Amino acid sequence: FYVGDIHGRVDDVAAIDRAAIAEGVNIVVQVGDFGTLWSSNCPIAKYFEKRERQGRPGPTWYTCGGNHENWGKWLELQAAQGSDKTVELAPGCFYVVRGSTLDLDGKSHIFFGGTESTDMLMRREGVSWWPEETPTRQEFEKFFEEMEEARPEVVITHDAPLCIKIDRLDRDTNPTPRNLQNVLDYCDHTPVSWYFGHHHMLQSWEANEVKFQCCGLHGQFVRA
Repeated sequence: FYVGDIHGRVDDVAAIDRAAIAEGVNIVVQVGDFGTLWSSNCPIAKYFEKRERQGRPGPTWYTCGGNHENWGKWLELQAAQGSDKTVELAPGCFYVVRGSTLDLDGKSHIFFGGTESTDMLMRREGVSWWPEETPTRQEFEKFFEEMEEARPEVVITHDAPLCIKIDRLDRDTNPTPRNLQNVLDYCDHTPVSWYFGHHHMLQSWEANEVKFQCCGLHGQFVRA
């Protein structure tokens, strides 16, 4: 399952978990704006903790992270765990560090989360907004190099490159969609599939010889 933006809604996580179990799905990939560990009393984290405590079955979740995440907490966990690839957010639930590749169900996936919040002026830094939402130049360089070397079949991002025409006025000026497009244009590897979120729609495109899929919102997902 490739799952769209969740925004901290634990009922959506539980419903997707039940659907995955019913269909024998062992891996769920979430495309950011997950909302896990947004607060110290996080219902999603409690859900995964309870699932493990009760020994209930369920898929392993992987997220690339979006813009509406508690990046301060996630990066604190990454430092504490000493990981440069996956960070455990809760039992059975992992953040995949930007520019990292994982082999999932026999396919190589590269993860690259984050983008710019359009509502950042309405938010408070360190409470409801974190500047680390925007990938750095070094992270984009790592993403490009890993695309070239690992040649992944599947790309997982929160935002989409500019070749995906979405009616949003900020896209041409925001650095993340522009730099995603640069990676796509200049990399000598062309992935097969590219899944993303952020735009809250369930829609597919074909561009630059790649199949793109926006994965929806609040419990929506696509099967692959």
